[in-house]
Amino acid sequence: MPVNVIMPQMGESVAEGTITRWLVHEGDRIEKEQPIVEISTDKIDTEVPSPVTGILKKILYPEGKTLPVQAVIAHIETIEAREGIIVSEKKSEVTKEKQTVEVIKPAEKYEEKEEGEKRYSPLVRRLAKEYGVNLDEVKGAGEGGRVTKNDIMNYVASRSGFITVPPAETEKKVLEKEILLPLSPKRKITAERMVQSKRTAAHVTTVFEIDMTKIAMYRELNQDSMKKEGIHLTYLPFITLATVRALKEYPILNASWTDEGVVQKNYINIGIAVSLEDGLVVPVVKDADKKDLIQLAHDIQDIAVRARKKRLKPEDVQEGTFTITNYGLNGSLLGTPVILLPQVAILGVGAVVKRPVVINDAIAIRSMMYLSLSFDHRVMDGAHADVFLRKVKDILEGWEVLTYVAKRSSPPI
Repeated sequence: MPVNVIMPQMGESVAEGTITRWLVHEGDRIEKEQPIVEISTDKIDTEVPSPVTGILKKILYPEGKTLPVQAVIAHIETIEAREGIIVSEKKSEVTKEKQTVEVIKPAEKYEEKEEGEKRYSPLVRRLAKEYGVNLDEVKGAGEGGRVTKNDIMNYVASRSGFITVPPAETEKKVLEKEILLPLSPKRKITAERMVQSKRTAAHVTTVFEIDMTKIAMYRELNQDSMKKEGIHLTYLPFITLATVRALKEYPILNASWTDEGVVQKNYINIGIAVSLEDGLVVPVVKDADKKDLIQLAHDIQDIAVRARKKRLKPEDVQEGTFTITNYGLNGSLLGTPVILLPQVAILGVGAVVKRPVVINDAIAIRSMMYLSLSFDHRVMDGAHADVFLRKVKDILEGWEVLTYVAKRSSPPI
């Protein structure tokens, strides 16, 4: 009896999931807990592990298919069941030699056929033909040494003097003035959520300029000691810590809107927006108000890495009370982020850049940054948002430049 692989329910409110990529092929041997398929939901992208060790007997749905949770998406034949079938077939034969020929030999041929299909998908074969690539010369970086589209393109790019756009693609671009780019499941979900947020919340954005010079000096002094603890100390943990302390003083921003009233949260869970190839995901640092700078730096680094490797769990993206998005990573100075419902505010972080500013009637070079706070005007007025952002500013600009010594302790502010 084959074992069913089901579409998991990645969170209480998740009703469906989309198959984004199969990581194995029919006929492949797979181990228990080995990732076999990538799925996308309105919460996270993740990999689904195999429940047993066996052979992937049947893939029921192709990539791109959206299915309800608990739907069966594949069948796995366990090793025990497969061996039982072979033994049963052997007993029904007249001689042992004949059994081996009729049972084992077709299986060997099947594996050889499947191995060929596994290494070279139709897309890979088409690209190889268009670019004139000998597939035997391409080293596969995919699962089990499988050659992928990226392997082909990287191989082509490494060949000097090679035309990077095949004639067929060039002709297509000349003939077609417009090209339809299909929406990924994540992009569709993001679009729906953003439109819903703009229609529901009364968005207003306020902006403060922050002098990050003291933070920059602190990072420079303590970068090496942090690396020894496996932490790459960015500006984001400092901003998160300052945000948490400001939220404790102005809890109206740590809330959600309901028709019955504003629900103020007595716990602080900070969502950190992480950019992926096909959109954003917002994993959550739980109980951020109980953590120091080092723990926040560790947790932010951890959830970002797991998000990009698609290793997040459902609980990692739930129960956020306030969100921070760091668009400054790509050099952006200023933005007006959209609130992540049902939250009532989101903090946007711009790039830290050195520029001349006036201090005590003198011009000085300082590390400056813009923080933009988008808030729901239904919940609070501009004055509430401004005093909150002013508190964040005061904390960051008042940072004491000391060398980090005591492990797991917060520096004074």
